[in-house]
Amino acid sequence: MIRLRSAVRLWSRIPRSAKVASLSAPLLFVPGTARAEHHFLHETPEYEAEEHEWRESTDRLDFGFDGEGTAIITSPRSPLGTTLTGGSGFKLRVGEQIHFPGLRFTPEIGYGFEHLYTSSDIGAYSWETHRVFGGARLAFGRIVTPGLYGHVGYGWRNSGDPTIPQAGGLALDAGFALDFHLLRHFTFGAHAEYATIDSQPYTPQWLALGLHGDVLF
Repeated sequence: MIRLRSAVRLWSRIPRSAKVASLSAPLLFVPGTARAEHHFLHETPEYEAEEHEWRESTDRLDFGFDGEGTAIITSPRSPLGTTLTGGSGFKLRVGEQIHFPGLRFTPEIGYGFEHLYTSSDIGAYSWETHRVFGGARLAFGRIVTPGLYGHVGYGWRNSGDPTIPQAGGLALDAGFALDFHLLRHFTFGAHAEYATIDSQPYTPQWLALGLHGDVLF
């Protein structure tokens, strides 16, 4: 009995820090990989969120609409002296947005329309151009996503000028876009592109500046 009381008194005199160290000593024999794995899982919520987003949707259906103004680069001149001065138009696009880490790749098809204004000494004969195309977009990032795109297809033009018959040919465009992905199912941004239709002998070339929006499913 005397020995038991002595042991209790001795234990009560040991500092608190020493007691904690003695109780936690068995943890030293836990494998290091187990401790590291437990710590990593609790300290990386952003990584887990990105991994969850990657598993949830690796590709999404993309419907896009572009509205734009047109600046003429080269203006073919008709026998009546008609020249192009500017215009406006739109594009409709549909594609499949495929996600990679830090990258979005979107093969797509679409239709484009431009109404080009003209000026001459006799009268104004506006042009209308049409394009059907296929191509792809490549965007970088998650929230603010700069990217490049390009399309190739067939285009044709109609003109009220009696000296310029309707014609069609290869249609090309290439541009730069800056998108903002702030909502899960919607992206908006601005773009600048070069476009042309090889409708000889009067081939229009223009620079389109505009805004666009994409709905994702």
